[in-house]
Amino acid sequence: MNIALIGFMGSGKTTIGKKLARQLGWTFLDSDGLIQKKENCSIPEIFAQKGEVYFRECEKSVLTEVAELKKVVLATGGGLPIGEDNWKILRQSFFTVYLKAHFDELFLRITGDPIRPLLQKYPTKNQLKELYLSRVDWYEKAHVIIDTSQKKLERIIGEIIERARPFYTNQN
Repeated sequence: MNIALIGFMGSGKTTIGKKLARQLGWTFLDSDGLIQKKENCSIPEIFAQKGEVYFRECEKSVLTEVAELKKVVLATGGGLPIGEDNWKILRQSFFTVYLKAHFDELFLRITGDPIRPLLQKYPTKNQLKELYLSRVDWYEKAHVIIDTSQKKLERIIGEIIERARPFYTNQN
């Protein structure tokens, strides 16, 4: 079985995922990184050249491939959990963890980040907040929700391991 970290841009999925995988002795994968490798170009280039719909198809393809693996911690892109098709795959093959943070904190983390193409599509704080709010219900379908506000990395990872242990130990 695998663990998938979900949440909005800037929620810490990659940072937490790498350390979580190391502690578990599992493999860390990042869906955006896998897409970039597969497509041989950056996420902003994919959005610019082929569009968001194509990118979402790439996400589903990568998710399907990773679902076949074992003992993987997957950091998903912020939009990957949106939609029933991807949720079906997530539910079948992953213990899902929503890394929750207050929008204002997320906004500070991602502002000005050139590798986030949705910042071009949603250039104002209010527009980005609407996107965030449209995704929250999907994120909250996760097996567990970990509030990352004001918590150290080690504590967050400890909470994930504690909450996920019954799930992945029963699968071996």
